[in-house]
Amino acid sequence: MPTDAALAAPAPPAPFPLRAHFLVAVLLALLAWAAHATDLDHLLAQAAFDPVQRTFPARDWRLLGLVGHQLAKSAVWIVWFVLFAASIASLRLASLAPWRRVLWATTAAMAAGPALVSMLKPFTGPRCPWDLAEFGGSAAATSDWLVRSAEAGRCFPGGHASGGFSLLAIYFAGVMLAAPRLQFAGLAAGFGAGLAFSAVRMVQGAHFLSHNLWSACVVWTVAMVIFALAHPKMQPAFAASATRTA
Repeated sequence: MPTDAALAAPAPPAPFPLRAHFLVAVLLALLAWAAHATDLDHLLAQAAFDPVQRTFPARDWRLLGLVGHQLAKSAVWIVWFVLFAASIASLRLASLAPWRRVLWATTAAMAAGPALVSMLKPFTGPRCPWDLAEFGGSAAATSDWLVRSAEAGRCFPGGHASGGFSLLAIYFAGVMLAAPRLQFAGLAAGFGAGLAFSAVRMVQGAHFLSHNLWSACVVWTVAMVIFALAHPKMQPAFAASATRTA
């Protein structure tokens, strides 16, 4: 926990490096595209698939489902609720008031990225591996990203992974606070949890690697936009831009 002195005097925010963070989003998009284009998606899915039983054995591993899916998701929810509670408290507690902006931005970014992923699912065509005929299902593979709701695969981008990647909001909080240790912790937690959540669902046959990398790209981009809008040193530039446009 920060000391009272630290709570009362957060470090002055450094300029927000929007271009560098945008390049990271582009890199994540390129990695997702490459996983699909090079057939790495299918190679990894085949490694987890039992061609004799025509199923993904890990799909029936109860312990993996409990720990890697249900409890892991609950842990992220707990982090979010703690941040949300602190954000609410910052409206009343003077000791948290200096941190109000970063608390609300972190809370919003953690929620908005996975929410956007969930909203995309009913309108995207890619199927889960376990739905495809080559992996024991009955559906044909499709390369169509946006489709009508009735034709949606409801699997893309990866939903469970987005919860893990949502912890990247902590990294952006570190950027706003000019706190390198918090930045490192956010990167480690966000990418660590996101990749771990991805691995669980991949061995279960629920997602291809590219599904989860696209999820990382969406979550990173949403967090980047929210923190850019919330960053004190970016707001004068946005205001000036809006004035010129008007």
